Amino acid sequence: MLSPCQRSAQFVQNGRRWGMNNLPLGLSASSNPQGMEQLSSRLAAAPLQQQKQMLGERLFPLVQKLKADMAAKITGMLLEMDNSELLLLLESPDALSAKVEEAIQVLKLSKTQVSGRVPLHPNNFLPSEVSVN
Repeated sequence: MLSPCQRSAQFVQNGRRWGMNNLPLGLSASSNPQGMEQLSSRLAAAPLQQQKQMLGERLFPLVQKLKADMAAKITGMLLEMDNSELLLLLESPDALSAKVEEAIQVLKLSKTQVSGRVPLHPNNFLPSEVSVN
């Protein structure tokens, strides 16, 4: 039985149930060459924002399997890439895994750099002769 969210994320066309990812339910682009062709043609016909949405819907569950706690952030980072590169990531689990690991390293580095900064305090920005009451 489908939840209300799952039911609302589907529609029926030509007697076939379709999911939000614009593929028939049960058909994955990364596991089926026809799915990739179908995704590519749907991407070509869609505006840029919708293209990113479609790719993000495909990438997120794959990234979630690799790094569940950071899947949303990493997927967002990946969506900054060119669509042709994203299609390659969908086709290659090894390439996706490498990019996810790269994103994790970037996030760790960013966190380290931010935590190494001097904390913001009003006295840090005022000349020594000016005091804060």
